[in-house]
Amino acid sequence: MRLLLYVSVNEGVGKRLQKKVEDVVPKNNLEVYRTIENLSRRFRQPADNLPITAVLLAARSEDLVGFLSIRDLLRDVRIILILPDRDEDTIAQGHTLRPRFLSYTDSDFSDIVAVLKKCLASYAIKR
Repeated sequence: MRLLLYVSVNEGVGKRLQKKVEDVVPKNNLEVYRTIENLSRRFRQPADNLPITAVLLAARSEDLVGFLSIRDLLRDVRIILILPDRDEDTIAQGHTLRPRFLSYTDSDFSDIVAVLKKCLASYAIKR
């Protein structure tokens, strides 16, 4: 499994999430992106045969708007989405990306770790 991690902020919530993900996912299976442009460029590259899961951190509403602008590129990607707040409109926008799992920036990310472990175990069984 190839995991793409989007964290636009390298401190606070972004640093905390990246640390949690790096503790679970083997380094050779992890790609980290900090801009929507770079993430978009990655999705425009030819796909290898590894299934792709993306952990997308919308630390700010601008990040969510960026994800929505490339939603066509995310169509075949398993998405774990982390939203900046629990506002009804934010949640509705997040759901248009069709995430497999939804969380929020105010969590401790133990839920994200559990989902990633399950994804990794599932992939190992299929191989």
